Formats: sequence, C-alpha cells, structure tokens
Amino acid sequence: VGSEMCIRDRFQVLKEHLHIIIISTLICAILVGAFTIFFVKKQYASTARIFPKPEVNEGVVDYSQINSNNSMTKNYVALLGGNNIQSKVAKELNVDTNVVSSALSISNETDTQIISISATTTDPQLSKKIVDTTVNVFTNEVKETLNINNITTVDDARLQTSPVSPSVPKNIVIGGLVGAILSIGIIFIRFMLDNRLHTKEDVEKYLEIPNLGVIPYFED
Repeated sequence: VGSEMCIRDRFQVLKEHLHIIIISTLICAILVGAFTIFFVKKQYASTARIFPKPEVNEGVVDYSQINSNNSMTKNYVALLGGNNIQSKVAKELNVDTNVVSSALSISNETDTQIISISATTTDPQLSKKIVDTTVNVFTNEVKETLNINNITTVDDARLQTSPVSPSVPKNIVIGGLVGAILSIGIIFIRFMLDNRLHTKEDVEKYLEIPNLGVIPYFED
C-alpha cells in the first residue's frame, strides 16, 4: 500500500507541475534548435567509388586477377588512408594535410571490391575537390609505383548542396527530451526533500493522529 501511495503521490506531483514540464520542454527544444541553426556549422559530404576492374582476354574474365584484386583491396584502403597519398592531395589543393586527413573517410563496401572515398567539410566544393584529387593521386600513384592500370571510377563525386549534418529536427527532439528530463528531475528532487505538511490529509497520513480542525488562511 505504501509503495502504491508513493507512486500515486509522484503522479500527482507530475500532474500538478505538468505546465512547468511542458514549458521547459518547449524552451529547451527552441534553444537547441536555434543554436543548431545559427551557430553549428553545416557539414557537406561528397563520395566517389572506385573499383579494380579485372582484365578480360578474348571475352574471358581472368579469375586469378579477381582473387588478386580481393587480396589487394585492403592494401588499397590502407594506401588511401596513408600519409603519402593524403599529403600529395593536400599539396595539390594547397591546404594543410590535417584538413585532408580529418575530412577523408575510406571504406571497402561489404562483400565487394568497391572502395568508397568520402570527404566531409563545411565547404561542399572543397569536399568534392578532396575526393576528386584523392582518386586522381591514388590512381597515378599505383600506376607509377605498382604498375597497376585497372583502377576505374564507377561513381564520380558530386557537388552536394544539402548538408549531411547537423540534423535540426533531431537536435530539437533531443533538446526537448533533455528539457523534460531535467524539469522532471528537479520536480522530484524538490518533492523528495520537502518534509512539510501541506494539507490535513498529510497530518493524518504521516502523524497518524486525527485532525480536529483547520485554521483558515486569510490574505492581507
């Protein structure tokens, strides 16, 4: 019974302070949304996909080269993520190497030999330039140093005008949830720390004595 009363009391407290919870939720959601729109820089991504194409001799695919390409794919990913390629890309674009390394993302698509090269920056044109230059530098590098000529681009990088982040709706929802949780937490803390008797029911409940009368409160 005691636990049921405690739960009932907490629901009653939430009901009494529902307007505060709603206001806090709206205020936090609006503040986070405004901060996201006006202060968080938009990020733009550009992606290209390359593929080590197997050679075809007289209409027959060289399956030994397919196996070789499978084993080389991890090496290609490592080369693309290495300082040698990225420093050359930075030099061609006349930017710092850290700009290129922080923007680039290299991945091998699952169960394929296709390699995705992505760049994410605050400038959509720079993102595309980093990807295009990386593909060109890598293709020339493996051609000159490893005598590999079968790297082909299956998807060229495109100039993206829509940002990939931040997500304004997502941040607004998160801000609203934070506001609701904080307001509920503060309300419960005040409720738990409040040891005063507010009503005659509180007197009968906690002191276990009958209530003989109530002194009315008159405002001046």
